[in-house]
Amino acid sequence: MEKSIKDFLRKYIAHSNHASGVLGTCFSVVQYPKKALLIEEGQYARKAYYMISGAARSYYLQDGIEVCTWFAFEEDLLGNLQSYGGRPSSESIQLLEDSTLIEIRLEQLKKLAEKDLNASHLVTGVLEEYALFLEERLAHAQFMSSMDKYHALMEGEPEVFQRVSLTHIASYLGISRETLSRLRAK
Repeated sequence: MEKSIKDFLRKYIAHSNHASGVLGTCFSVVQYPKKALLIEEGQYARKAYYMISGAARSYYLQDGIEVCTWFAFEEDLLGNLQSYGGRPSSESIQLLEDSTLIEIRLEQLKKLAEKDLNASHLVTGVLEEYALFLEERLAHAQFMSSMDKYHALMEGEPEVFQRVSLTHIASYLGISRETLSRLRAK
């Protein structure tokens, strides 16, 4: 099993050396080019991903306009709970750079989690991480002004401004690109 998959498992399972053999069938390391769609709105996503290297964004289509909801970089998970629940995705996930990822086959992992404690721990750890991410994202959306969101992004994820287009950043912040330019000038 590749070192990157073992490192991923170690993040969620205390004794990952014992688990890696059984869980190894659920994962593979893949590479995709910039602009590849990992998950497409309206489609059934059978896989989730863990970013080894690269960058991605999630977006919804609202009246034909892409509304960016998050960015992912190294050591981030990519997917959505709708996929895990077997429902069509309401969002799309697109790569912003050539990327290397761990591909997670969701159906295999779900079946394995029903009978293997390590797989169950992995799923629980991933779901907890995703729930915390969603809580933080909801708080930002509900309680922060565009200026506050901009400053939080600058302080918490400064690499976004080096690796993501201003158009996508403006969409994420819920402002126009012109407004973002004015904020950056201040």
